[in-house]
Amino acid sequence: MRMAGMRGLTLTVFAVAMLLSAVPAFAQEDALREMTDLQFVDYLRQYRDPATLTVVPGLEGRVQNGKCGFAVISEAAHRLETAGPAVAADIRALLAPQARQTSILSPSGRFRIYYDTSGIDAAAMLAGDTLRIPNSAHDYAQAVAAVFDSVYQIEVLDYGFDAPPFEETLSAYNIFVMDFRGSLYGQTLFNLPLPSSGTVRPTYASHMEIDNDFLGYETRGLDGLRVTAAHEFHHMVQLGTYGLWLSDRWMHEMSSTYFEEAVYPHINDYFQYIRAFMRNTDRAMWLWGADGYELALWPLFLEHKYDPTLIRDFWVGMRQVEPMTAMRDGIQQRGGDMGADLCSWAQANFFTGYRAYAMTPQAYDDAPALARAQLHASQSLAANEATISGTLAPTGAMYMRVYRGIDTVSFVVENSNVANAIQRTATGVDFELEVMAAGWDNSYTPLDNGWAYRFTAGEVNSLCLSVLEGGASSEVERDIPFPNPFNPNEFSRMQFPLPRNIAANRADLFIFSPSMNLVARKEGQTIELDDNFGAFVGYDGRTDGGDLLPSGVYFYVIKYGDESKTGKFAVVKR
Repeated sequence: MRMAGMRGLTLTVFAVAMLLSAVPAFAQEDALREMTDLQFVDYLRQYRDPATLTVVPGLEGRVQNGKCGFAVISEAAHRLETAGPAVAADIRALLAPQARQTSILSPSGRFRIYYDTSGIDAAAMLAGDTLRIPNSAHDYAQAVAAVFDSVYQIEVLDYGFDAPPFEETLSAYNIFVMDFRGSLYGQTLFNLPLPSSGTVRPTYASHMEIDNDFLGYETRGLDGLRVTAAHEFHHMVQLGTYGLWLSDRWMHEMSSTYFEEAVYPHINDYFQYIRAFMRNTDRAMWLWGADGYELALWPLFLEHKYDPTLIRDFWVGMRQVEPMTAMRDGIQQRGGDMGADLCSWAQANFFTGYRAYAMTPQAYDDAPALARAQLHASQSLAANEATISGTLAPTGAMYMRVYRGIDTVSFVVENSNVANAIQRTATGVDFELEVMAAGWDNSYTPLDNGWAYRFTAGEVNSLCLSVLEGGASSEVERDIPFPNPFNPNEFSRMQFPLPRNIAANRADLFIFSPSMNLVARKEGQTIELDDNFGAFVGYDGRTDGGDLLPSGVYFYVIKYGDESKTGKFAVVKR
């Protein structure tokens, strides 16, 4: 099936498509843009064929990085504006709705749900997370109708967004249910722009496609349906009266992912994208490109500081100005300052996971369950001094740690220059952080643990530095694994604590099932030191065979030097 799906590509298209799978997700929009019109049509033809969708290069394995097809569809709509008649006709035909066997109207009358009751695209409810319920297509369609009515109520009537227009001759929004085979949650499709509506970017009427059961996704069944509806309907809202910002698709995706959490705060599908963000906090917002799911913490942070309707004000502003300017102006109208908020946001993003409890109040409702920010530099305070230098792009943040033994100080530097962000200034600002344990002068700022630091930036008023934690020796030592229980859908690994004054630098970790069968042997593991947690051994929650542990209670033994430590923990998959 894989080879059959590839035969329709010419050699040139195959090479370009391979490029899509070779580059990071945030750069794939560039590869799409570099295709000729004929190459793009061939690519779109395979992308739109349900039988080959899962083998389209660039989409393979992208469930965790590509919730929807917004990048591909918006590129298609853009090409319609300049393509010749034959290419334009091909693109319009490929974007047209795919016929289904039957349909129902939602209770509000606003949504028409098209679905199949038999065949590979037949809709179905799930029993648990793995089994389709036979003959449940009508029940699934009714659930789809109810969910979209609920999403409309919140996003349009409660948040105050303008309702998107219906497609020509229609009096309801069309939702098509099909089998995406785990490749996409869903997608919003549109082609020719609407007549001028007073916006600086084109607007579109649209329809939508969603998966027929959400089996095999990060979030499955009706919860997968719910977050997809919230996400994709907001794309319809964005396109309908606010405009398509083709070069700022990150803003579209950031907003849609935010509304998953705003509409359904208990589901938390967005956790999967926060892992990538926390590994790349130094990346400028606009460089997330056709992604942007990872930036959902920014509107969530602003919602807590201001109020939930701020995101609507951003989109109202974007009818006339680009996204960064609209965000700056929207925050100013609430009496705030975007530069200061970026600095506070960088601080808040450090206090997630087990660190969340060190910040009161917590910046996010889900702070304890979120992935933690990755350190960009960790340096020992040798001979009483340490120096860390770097370069940081606008809206980016870098986390640094200086340590000596168990005593550590953590810092974050944020490029809060909003004017440069508006100009999309690619050149970063250089900085240098110097920390001394003794012998400093009055150009240094003292720290609570007896050290001092000096921060120098290459551009005045562009960077802000914050001391996050200092003097870890005063922290309470942990003696139980974190998190416990462990949910692999929310956390990438566990931490098994060890004494802070441990002399060894490696340890052996053994995981046993309730029947005392050895399921994981992790020998020679590095003993890590965290500025809050202390010494620990990390564990990814997988057996020796590479599978995630099933839900249940497990026992562990850690051997380090001549000593050992035992205990138990739980795995709970939700």
